[in-house]
Amino acid sequence: MRTALALIIAATSAIVGAIVVRARRPTGPVPMGWVMTVAALGALVAEVSTILWVGPPRGVWQPAIGGVLIGVMAGIFSARNKKPPKE
Repeated sequence: MRTALALIIAATSAIVGAIVVRARRPTGPVPMGWVMTVAALGALVAEVSTILWVGPPRGVWQPAIGGVLIGVMAGIFSARNKKPPKE
């Protein structure tokens, strides 16, 4: 049960991290759906490898913080640093 919850927490926190960063940097060539998918899959791969290596986490903070960091990186690398054009 802890393993499944860790995977769910990692994936959802990665999506939240990606959304927060893309809200700050909205212009970019990659659609938001792809950014969320890549962030969630990256967090799942990282969490599964961690679980296989050391076992399920004892607390909620490890998958949550790891997922947010992966989501933030996905958001940063998918967006441009330019400001959106003023209308």
